[in-house]
Amino acid sequence: MCNVLFVCPDNAVLGPMAEACLNRAACGEMRAFSAAVHPAGRLHPRVERLLRGRGHATDALQPKSWEIFALPHAPAPDLLIGLGLRLPFVEPEWNGHPQRRHWHLTALDGDPAAGDIPALYQAIKTAVSDFLLDENGPPMRRAG
Repeated sequence: MCNVLFVCPDNAVLGPMAEACLNRAACGEMRAFSAAVHPAGRLHPRVERLLRGRGHATDALQPKSWEIFALPHAPAPDLLIGLGLRLPFVEPEWNGHPQRRHWHLTALDGDPAAGDIPALYQAIKTAVSDFLLDENGPPMRRAG
């Protein structure tokens, strides 16, 4: 199973939406997580309402630091996807060697929390669909 870690500035808007969308669309074939370089205190209320309104569970979508995914017993990410930022030069010491991608989506320009949350959700949902249909496909965890 492939583990995907979405990294965003505060893990209150973009990452949780991407995590929820990929977990639903992947139907158990992948696991998505999200984290932040500097996590917010809580999930943005408008994001929480939107996700619940679209049938996503939000209990596990609370902001968290990306450093927890570098701990020995944490799920090792196979792929890091940066949302709304470039990944910083200094990253935690990951378990394994994750591939890196960056999704530059026009709807993500500016401050995501101040933006059109439904439009952000749709842009992320489309990016997730494109990702799953990509001819190269997502990286799969190596057996062993």
